[in-house]
Amino acid sequence: MRLSFLGGTREVGRSAILVDTDTEKILMDYGLKINVKPTEYPKTVNGKLNAIFLSHTHLDHTGAVPLLFHQGQRCPVFCKDITRPFSRMLLFDSYKISKYEGEKERFRKKDINIALRYFKPVKYKKPFKIGKTRATLLDAGHIPGSSMILLETNNKRILYTGDFNTSDTRLINGAHKDVPEVDVLITETTYGQREHPDREKEEGKMMETIKGTLSNDGIALVACFAIARTQEILLVLDEYELGYPVYLDGMAQKATRIINSYPGLQSHYNQVKKAMQRMGVKTIKNPQTRKKIIKEPCIIVTTSGMLTGGPIAYYLEKLWDREDCSLSLTGFQVPGTEGAILLETGTYIHGDLEFPLKMPYKKFDFSSHASRSELFKFVKKVNPEKVFCVHGDNTEGFAKELRERGFDAVAPSMNDSFLYRD
Repeated sequence: MRLSFLGGTREVGRSAILVDTDTEKILMDYGLKINVKPTEYPKTVNGKLNAIFLSHTHLDHTGAVPLLFHQGQRCPVFCKDITRPFSRMLLFDSYKISKYEGEKERFRKKDINIALRYFKPVKYKKPFKIGKTRATLLDAGHIPGSSMILLETNNKRILYTGDFNTSDTRLINGAHKDVPEVDVLITETTYGQREHPDREKEEGKMMETIKGTLSNDGIALVACFAIARTQEILLVLDEYELGYPVYLDGMAQKATRIINSYPGLQSHYNQVKKAMQRMGVKTIKNPQTRKKIIKEPCIIVTTSGMLTGGPIAYYLEKLWDREDCSLSLTGFQVPGTEGAILLETGTYIHGDLEFPLKMPYKKFDFSSHASRSELFKFVKKVNPEKVFCVHGDNTEGFAKELRERGFDAVAPSMNDSFLYRD
């Protein structure tokens, strides 16, 4: 059995891991690194694949899948059912943006449609066979539909965490607790060097910002990732019952409709839709409506979460010099993005826009990844013979710490392969 790391090593982005059992070729994730230009892809897959598994729908894990089908692959793509509509939304949006930015076309629209036709929904904890390999998806607790991938083959048990979170959030429960011990663990290490603040306290701080803005008759802008973060923020707003209009804009609208179509994946059945009904959340249909709603105090939940485009750019352009308004960033800001630059310099730079932001702005930590202590606890629980540390800014450092704790751990480099003999 050979494990080959085609991407996502010593970096965050373009995750891709190939498992060759000598009878089956199984690919786990095939994503993009989109925070660099030109966009970076994983290494090429050689030979015919028997199956592709997707840990979840984020583009750094799925964005290059259409390229595989452009190159002639024709195999099932196993994932949770919600991952297909999420992927349709994100893949076509990513394709549109890459065309707009003049990037070299690596695949076409029809390749996205072909890939989507091969998506096969799988239930959690229901094992099935790929040739001689037994596969099981376990809830990863990262976003709705996120999965850890467990492969049992050649007398070895391999677990790939994808992105995972062991703590519950308002939207979804944390990762499955009853994960078995494994021989090989491939784990993300995104927060391998830091802990998260107390989530309830972080909610309280954000709500104090929003309340202060509304009491000054200002507009409270909340920049969110479309999937999961938007819906969690809506649940927070519902909890605090502020009594002001709440608007939903951008791709967050479509993502919310998808999540509302899968009410059983939420920690409390259909809670997002019920919260929206209680608050009377309104969706923004056209640019004229945007111009109208910013005339009165309100809360606007919109994309993009890193300020890289979408309606948030419009709102910032119109409100940047109003000190009675505010901007809440609710997620990690990748270095080099508009959000990261704003936090570093106080200036918003996007396309032809460039201005110092006079409204108060702050980033709040609502991470959907396991923290440093949770990562160590998880590794200890599954007790692997070998650990591969991927998807992080300091995978080598985390692997070193694991070795100091008695684990055989390594941070693979791009295109590294590891052979296991029965």
